[in-house]
Amino acid sequence: MSKAADTKIAVITGGTSGIGYAVAVALSQRPDWQVYILGSNEERGRKAVEGQSNIYFHKANVSQYQELALAFHEIHGKNGRLDFVFANAGATESCNILQAEGADANTPPPEPDLTVVDVNVKGVLYTSYLATHYFRLSPHKGKDASLVITGSCGSLYPFKVSPTYCGTKHNVVGFTRSIALRCKEEGIRVNALCPGIVRTGFVSDEFWDTYFKPEQFCPMELMVKVTLLLVDGSEIVDSNGTKVSAGEMYGQTLETSGSNFYLREHLEFCDDTAKDVMVGAN
Repeated sequence: MSKAADTKIAVITGGTSGIGYAVAVALSQRPDWQVYILGSNEERGRKAVEGQSNIYFHKANVSQYQELALAFHEIHGKNGRLDFVFANAGATESCNILQAEGADANTPPPEPDLTVVDVNVKGVLYTSYLATHYFRLSPHKGKDASLVITGSCGSLYPFKVSPTYCGTKHNVVGFTRSIALRCKEEGIRVNALCPGIVRTGFVSDEFWDTYFKPEQFCPMELMVKVTLLLVDGSEIVDSNGTKVSAGEMYGQTLETSGSNFYLREHLEFCDDTAKDVMVGAN
């Protein structure tokens, strides 16, 4: 096969900044990878790829299926394969879901702005749907392809400040663990990355400074390291010494906290009946 045919192809949503962009840069420095970053801000996307030889930008809003599908279609059409998808695009909530601002008893409250649901839930579903489709159309037919979905520490714990965001990120872990059971049959690795506090442009500096201490932030280098471990399907030994072998990197949830990272096990079944119901359904 030619070198071009051997080149692996990655698609990263939310790839023009933050964790997505840092992973894109790191992956593009490997000689056998080309990376396509997707984002809704065209100016930011163009700037992100300036001076980069193996990173390319496609404008796409993950909550708009036609835009996203066209980007995947064009990327696969050009390269004939897809090897890694990082479903990383995210949004924060823009309204208080427990408070109808400006409403009174005379009229129903206005519809809440649920962009956070469109991006964090629909966007993840759309991206996963397209990823698995184009994995199967690749020469490897999905075997050893990798889908990593970005959750949050809010995927695992309640978060009073942003309950709707927290709910959307809980979805990530449940969805990842569920589809991983089916994708494993085809050799497609699906895993969730649940970052702790990473100082990016995701929210304002005022928000970061108000709620978090400097030592609570996760270094970007850590985020890149653990993401690439998931991309490669490598054996992982976490900060507690918990080990998952390379052959078991399906449906794993990896949480980062400060300078540490942890493999988070599935919740135990409450009793044998619950186990029989859920395992039997699989």
